[in-house]
Amino acid sequence: MGTVTATGAILFLTGWFALVEFDSFPESERKQILQKIKSSPAYILLIAFMPIGVLLNVLGAMVGSVSMIMIGAFLIILQGIMVSLLFWRRKRWKSILLLTAIVLLGIFVFIPYFLPS
Repeated sequence: MGTVTATGAILFLTGWFALVEFDSFPESERKQILQKIKSSPAYILLIAFMPIGVLLNVLGAMVGSVSMIMIGAFLIILQGIMVSLLFWRRKRWKSILLLTAIVLLGIFVFIPYFLPS
């Protein structure tokens, strides 16, 4: 197994939370949500934050560009925050837990970039 990064933990928590909550919806509501996503460019953009963030993060790590890594991590964190806020009315305690975890992990992601070297 490899190392676990804060960004990877955010990816895992956000994906798990979204899938578990989406799975708890009745079938008719799932179809309605999917139809709403397909017809709205804003929702498509919201969903695209995660893969674009992962791609930028990986490419930045390969190239050695700190700014690319930070932009990718920011998009991943932003996606996690938005997912937690989208489910706020449905399961508030889970949303608060996810939001808290993402903010704390986000702090761990960005602290090394702001410390003087």
